[in-house]
Parts: sequence; C-alpha cells; structure tokens
Amino acid sequence: MNPNRLTGRTVPVAELDEADATALYALHARLYAAADEARFRADLAEKDWVVVLRDGGGAIRGFSTLRLLALTVDREPLRAVFSGDTGIDPAYWGGQALVRAWASFMGELWAREPARRLFWFLIVKGFRTYLYLPYFFHTFYPRHDLATPPFEAALIAQLAGSRYPEAFNPATGLVEFAESHGHLTADLAEVPPHRADDPHVQFFLARNPGYVRGHELVCVAEISPTNMKGLARRRLLEGTPAVQLVG
Repeated sequence: MNPNRLTGRTVPVAELDEADATALYALHARLYAAADEARFRADLAEKDWVVVLRDGGGAIRGFSTLRLLALTVDREPLRAVFSGDTGIDPAYWGGQALVRAWASFMGELWAREPARRLFWFLIVKGFRTYLYLPYFFHTFYPRHDLATPPFEAALIAQLAGSRYPEAFNPATGLVEFAESHGHLTADLAEVPPHRADDPHVQFFLARNPGYVRGHELVCVAEISPTNMKGLARRRLLEGTPAVQLVG
C-alpha cells in the first residue's frame, strides 16, 4: 500500500477514544520490545496532543505524542515541544505524512508567540528517528560535525534533567534507564547496509551504543522558518489552523 495515502491530524489527547488509545498501544507494542501498556497509557495521558496517521480506511498506522513545555535558559524564556512515543507501521515507511502533519502543527505553535523561541526536544532510540534532524533542520544538536554550543548544552541538560532526573546522564547526553522502557525490536534495530556509511547514522551509533537496550540520545533543534528546510519548512510556513489548541 502506498505510504503517501496516509493522512495526519493532530488532536488533543483528551479527545482520543478508547479504541484509538488501544490502537496506538498495539502499534507501539509491534515496534518496541519491553513495551508496557500501563506505562504507555500513563505517558500518553500526560501529553497535550498526539499526531495520528490513518490509512484510507481510518485505521491508525502511525502516531507521535507531543507536550508543550515552558522554560528559561540563560535568562531567555523559551518554549519546547517534547516528542514522546512515536511509531509508524513499517509497511508505510517512506511517506512523509508524519512530517507534514507535525510541521503544520509546529507552525501553529510557532505563530502563537513568534518572538519567543520554540525548540524541538526529542529523545532518540533509533537511527531512523535521528535522521529526521539532518533531513529537515539546518542546525541541530548533538551532531557529528559540530560541537554542541553552551546554550544548546544547557538547554539539553535542563530539559532532560527535569524530565528524567534519575536516568539522564549529562556526561553522555543519554537517558539511560536501568530497565528498558521500550527498545526497537531486533529486526528494526539492525542497520541496513545502505545506511552503514551515513555519517549521521555512524554518529548516532557511536554516541548511543545502548540504543539496543532502550537508551535514548537527547536532541534539540530550533523550530523556525530559518532553521527548517524542505517539506518541513513549507508546512511550517503554511501554519494552517487544523486543531483546537489548548492552554
């Protein structure tokens, strides 16, 4: 089935019905070993929104949970969008439905308060997710070709340290859970030969060798028209209202 036939919509978590929540977890459990439904639902409940991808028949084929955070770094008030549990049915890999829906919604958030910088905060336990950063952002951290500047290092430390005070290791920049909170299944964790020489993939594997056990690399990128590129930038600039914002 053509992955481009997926359509995405960002909805408040409070509007999900039980059938949708069950479908989200079922997809999550297919992709991640050591998945736990109670933990998944608790994590979902504390998010603000979820990007839901559906096929032509209405079945959920992908999702990403989101939470908007407020913080101050170096006396500068900021906002950050935290991406939590995320997954796409492998049968639909290759499409850009998630990017289109996510970036459009980021445009709405950015437009609400454009004078206050907005960052993407994500913790990454797979190289495919990490590749969203070089594909759609000019500048992001950490990365293979630039050291993380002091401001972004402080941003990473504050965001990850606040959310995961017992698991975040500032020395490695990783969230290192004592027991896996979900890690890619063995077949999805394997790096295909055509990706092995990609410098971004090599960097991710070197920085986060424990990804196979569920360790997550903490990453940040500024969400703005000047820092985003390609499809993500176009959808950000469209900023078409698609959902009812909360807060």
